Amino acid sequence: MTEIRLLPGLPLTHTPADPAEEAWLLIAEVSALRTGRWMTTAAELGLTAVQARALVAVDPHIPAAMGVLGSALCIDRASLTELVDHLEHRGYLERRASPQDRRVKVLAVTSAGATARERLIGALTTPDPGLGRLPAEQLDTIATALRRVLAESVSDD
Repeated sequence: MTEIRLLPGLPLTHTPADPAEEAWLLIAEVSALRTGRWMTTAAELGLTAVQARALVAVDPHIPAAMGVLGSALCIDRASLTELVDHLEHRGYLERRASPQDRRVKVLAVTSAGATARERLIGALTTPDPGLGRLPAEQLDTIATALRRVLAESVSDD
């Protein structure tokens, strides 16, 4: 087994003790590629990771109550207000009164927000080019193994 970098960009490496540990560390390294793409896209849009996550969490077709978004993101009211202020300032979201209860503020995705949201979702869903170069049989084997890991992880909880 070869040494695997534990944290991207840092010289900290580790030699796995067994195949399961090696697979786990490699999954983490591949996941870090996805996270890097996400962070780069968010930065290009002028957003932090939390702001980007908030934008992606709001359905462009269904305005979201601010409180619901705050709960989903585990953010207190003050932090949520600051986060929404930034997204509103960037032109990605706008606050509106709820048609059901005018005391409740809902968040609507603007057309610029919908475009930014699609870029962010693309950063999350577009496979790394290296993955696309693998034969279909290997991709199927990887996907089958990862589905099994996820199913067993859920059943252990």
